[in-house]
Amino acid sequence: MWGLVDQRAARTFDVAGQADARLVEVLRELIEAETDLSTGTRSRLIRRATKRLEQLHGEGVVPLPGRSAFYELVDRLAVGQHTFGSAVTRRQTANRPSGAFTATMAARPGEQVQIDSTPVDVMVLAADGVPVRADLTIAVDVATRTICAAVLRPVGTKAIDASLLLAKLLVPEPMRPGWVDALRMSASRLPHERLLTIDARMREAAARPVIVPEQVVIDHGKVFISETFSRACERLGISIQPARKDTPTDKAVVEATFSAIKTLFAQHVAGFKGANTQQRGRDVQPVWTLDQLQTCSTSG
Repeated sequence: MWGLVDQRAARTFDVAGQADARLVEVLRELIEAETDLSTGTRSRLIRRATKRLEQLHGEGVVPLPGRSAFYELVDRLAVGQHTFGSAVTRRQTANRPSGAFTATMAARPGEQVQIDSTPVDVMVLAADGVPVRADLTIAVDVATRTICAAVLRPVGTKAIDASLLLAKLLVPEPMRPGWVDALRMSASRLPHERLLTIDARMREAAARPVIVPEQVVIDHGKVFISETFSRACERLGISIQPARKDTPTDKAVVEATFSAIKTLFAQHVAGFKGANTQQRGRDVQPVWTLDQLQTCSTSG
């Protein structure tokens, strides 16, 4: 039966072609090493490969292809890795998880809460009147996509700030002066009368549900792997699930929330500096204090 099959459809090709296996091994090794280096050219890689082969096997021992064939071989081995393109794209590609991406699932509120911290692209006035940037730390419930709590601090979030975030998770958010009545818990779809029988603080609470987390997903930032944060989670009966290093897809929900905050909120706020703070918005003057930004971001 196999003799009746068109062999052209079943034919397989080696990406390295007829190149020597020792040359291919060295090229793959050097291409992988280019991930954390400054972007170079193919000629630099070819020169390094030639020197490496001479060190390992001696001069002239391993046959080398011609110039055009050598360039073509390098292109085939480096396909999809951006070896000679953008360094940022190259490193992001290398940090992708090896397995297929699976969306994070949670069946009930509090089953999994993702926590992360990022600088906000807005200049604010600190308590001493000095313009500073602020760090925003939030906790997002995966099942309901609710921002359970948020902490805004000057850049340099401490472990105690992350522990404070856990404390804010477990208590109602009080209404603040100037907030409209539409933001009250009593105006939401939550069973307000029933909640009042559980906790009297719900009477003056804002429309943010109190979600007690069973598990929190964190990255490897020193704030979240600190002993202070770990002890706070242990005391509250919350399990900790660290994400894999350099794998933001493990906490994609909170990452997407940060992106929405920057595009739907931060860029419309007075004092916005732009995403690239080194090149844009140098002369922006902050007009909000840290407390004002905290109030606006929470009510929003």
